[in-house]
Amino acid sequence: MLLVAQSRCHDYLAAMQMPADPTAPCPCSSGLPYRECHKPILDASDAELLDVSQREYARRWEGNASFYEAQGLYGHLSAHILKFGRARRVIDVGCGRGQGLVDLRKLTGETGLLVGIDENPHCLRAAAQLLHLTSPATRIVRTPAHGRAYDVQMVSGMLPQMAPVVLVQADMLRPDLEFEDWIGTLAPFDAVTLWFSGVHPARQYDKFIQELSVDSDSNHRMANDLAAMDLAGSVLRVGGLLQIVSRGTTNDESRLIDETTNTMQSLTQHGPFDVVDVELHRYQEPMTGPRIAVGAAGISGHPLYAVSAILRRRL
Repeated sequence: MLLVAQSRCHDYLAAMQMPADPTAPCPCSSGLPYRECHKPILDASDAELLDVSQREYARRWEGNASFYEAQGLYGHLSAHILKFGRARRVIDVGCGRGQGLVDLRKLTGETGLLVGIDENPHCLRAAAQLLHLTSPATRIVRTPAHGRAYDVQMVSGMLPQMAPVVLVQADMLRPDLEFEDWIGTLAPFDAVTLWFSGVHPARQYDKFIQELSVDSDSNHRMANDLAAMDLAGSVLRVGGLLQIVSRGTTNDESRLIDETTNTMQSLTQHGPFDVVDVELHRYQEPMTGPRIAVGAAGISGHPLYAVSAILRRRL
């Protein structure tokens, strides 16, 4: 059994050497041609690095998200929540380009509340277009910096007005008191979801992320899980649900469920939650076209699963 990371890029960027042939495989071992993977990032100037990286992530993520949507995966994940009660007020952490929000919207209905959170402004603009919403304001801007490393600052007064569906730019790993106060005024919520946390390739140049020692995909995923649990612990009603969806590949489903359950139980040491269910949904990753390459997606004989864990908030 092997648990699968979001991508194969985050660990390799700093030491990468450019291939002479842009059609050659990218040195990050993603399996993508260099021109479709890290070339745009490494070619970007220091001033443009963050925007190019976020834009490329959003462009490539469309390949994955559309492929999942065509398989009905987002519908399966939202249906897992319904097994444990109605969810009329939901926060989706890392909402991406919004395909998952479409199915979560079916849970919240016309009179509910759905809040989509992402730090990538390009993803949020795509989500707004998909959902026929006004694009959310930019709250996180890059500050002038020397060299490749960058920092950002929060722009105050840019939080959205109340509506049935709300998109907001926020970085769950970065302190943001204005966002925390705002989301607290909308509590309590019935569910918080974190489906397939990801990271744009230049994230490791973020000075704050460097200070957190988040230096790999696996560390980033763990940090996102903890951040989602911290948020859920502060805004969920008693009995509310936290759903964390990761990827796994295995030829032993029972073992994958047991290992995920153990991982989630370890996570509950950091918040007021109990693990109530782990469910596997078999699916496929795109293997052609622009996409985020997922490690181990092509292992012969080992099917891929979306591993959906449901945790319930206790008193």
